[in-house]
Amino acid sequence: MFELNHNSINAIKKGDRKVILDLYRYTFQVLMGNAVRYSNDQEKQMEIVNNAFMKIVANIDQFQLGTAYFSWAKQIVKREIIDDFRKNKRYKELFSYDDDYKNDSLVSEPEIDTTFQAEELQQLLDHLPPATKLVFNLYAIDGYSSKEIMEELQISYETVKWHIKEARKRLKNVLSIHQTQEMKS
Repeated sequence: MFELNHNSINAIKKGDRKVILDLYRYTFQVLMGNAVRYSNDQEKQMEIVNNAFMKIVANIDQFQLGTAYFSWAKQIVKREIIDDFRKNKRYKELFSYDDDYKNDSLVSEPEIDTTFQAEELQQLLDHLPPATKLVFNLYAIDGYSSKEIMEELQISYETVKWHIKEARKRLKNVLSIHQTQEMKS
């Protein structure tokens, strides 16, 4: 069982491949768990995980023993996900939205009462377009404020709000279809 301590941190700083591999195995599930939430593409998920892990190794001296390692690692992978979206050459196109959304914002939609497992939630989120999925994950799951998302992704406040509203609308549609199918069964 891997333990992150002064000795392992020093070994990582010195480039000890065995300890780095042990750290990779120790951290992989946490990093992948975050990458899966943001991308459906397995190749992209691995790229995000590997880039985040390289940043963890490169910045291991910034980790403070006695603090939550996995929380620190999750922050790094989230930054990597955001950086990946920023690097995307279609970045502005991904974050475009329909100007008519303001007219729809006053329409109230009925609440849907359903319970499901984390795996089912992930399948629901996979129905969202990539940019909408990113914004919704940051907002609803990771607890970022609209302002923080706006600053992190360098998009307007209105665009953030549109993506959150669009995600909710799409998820409610998928949930109502799911609920209808369960009632027929």
